[in-house]
This record gives sequence, structure tokens and C-alpha cells, in this order.
Amino acid sequence: MRVKERLIKEIQDLPPEDVMNVYELVLDLKKQKRSPYRDKKPAYLEVQEILQNCIGSLSEDISLMREDRL
Repeated sequence: MRVKERLIKEIQDLPPEDVMNVYELVLDLKKQKRSPYRDKKPAYLEVQEILQNCIGSLSEDISLMREDRL
């Protein structure tokens, strides 16, 4: 809790226009924390969607690349 108390003290010493800036930053931070999880698809679904239009087999391509190195 010390950090919170120190932050409050620092905010109290700021001029009103800077307090508004801090307030907007806090709102933006809260918004960023919430929105990515709600709106975003799981990663595996994104990958499936991206690879959907690929021709051939990704696993075969990886195997061929590994054989080239041996």
C-alpha cells in the first residue's frame, strides 16, 4: 500500500490540468487491461484462419527444411 499512498500524495501536489492527464492515463490503462481478452480470438483460431489459404502441408515443409540441414 505504500506505493498507492505515495502516488496519491504526488497527485495531490500536481496542478489541476496534470491531474486530468493522470486521470485519463488511468482510464486508458484500465481499458487496455480489459479489452484485449474480450474482443480477441484465441491464438490457435487466428493461426488456423491465417493458414487456411495456404496450399500444401506445413508439417511436410518443416520436415523438408529439417532434412536440408542434415
